[in-house]
Amino acid sequence: MSILNDIIEEFCLKYSSPTSKELNEVYRDTWVNVMYPQMMTNELQGHLLSMISVLKTPNLILEIGTFTGYATICLAKGLDANGKIITIEKNKELENRINKNLSDARILNKTELFIGDAQEIIERHFSKMIESFDIIYIDADKENYQRYLELTYPLLNRKGIILADNIFWGGKVFEENTKLTKEINGIKNFLEAANKLKWQNKTIIPIGDGLFFGLK
Repeated sequence: MSILNDIIEEFCLKYSSPTSKELNEVYRDTWVNVMYPQMMTNELQGHLLSMISVLKTPNLILEIGTFTGYATICLAKGLDANGKIITIEKNKELENRINKNLSDARILNKTELFIGDAQEIIERHFSKMIESFDIIYIDADKENYQRYLELTYPLLNRKGIILADNIFWGGKVFEENTKLTKEINGIKNFLEAANKLKWQNKTIIPIGDGLFFGLK
């Protein structure tokens, strides 16, 4: 989903690097065969995720919310030779499709997929991995964004990056007189919690549906 005008987005994509065949296949398959395909990471934002990864050359990435693996493939772009991306998806029905997409993109051997509740999985498997992750990407249930931030901030390396998608929530987060929902409250609570943490720098990038970018 993107809040950018279609003309602006097309202009940006025209002067961006070509999207890979594998990502185009994931994009097409998701829109044809998967419910709520708009949940997939936006194409232009995918370029940004890839660039961040290439610049960071991460050894370890944590992704919360795999969906069909589009962002996973983008984030894996810059992994170092021994790097790995750990990705968590709640919907078990997507497991086979995710594995196929990651295999087609030739990154299955660099990926560890967990199916289940992200909070429980992080607490059970990763809570002791303090300052272990180079990039953490949050794109799951918005009502729990604050909790995901609380769980993952300690796991982030110094100079590590936390990214969180859908910060605009279709513009509803900053619209006046909008009925508050659990998603809007979750995003606002995330932003308020982020303001209380120590960062070298943080901002919101107006790409896709709004991308939070925090540098620890």
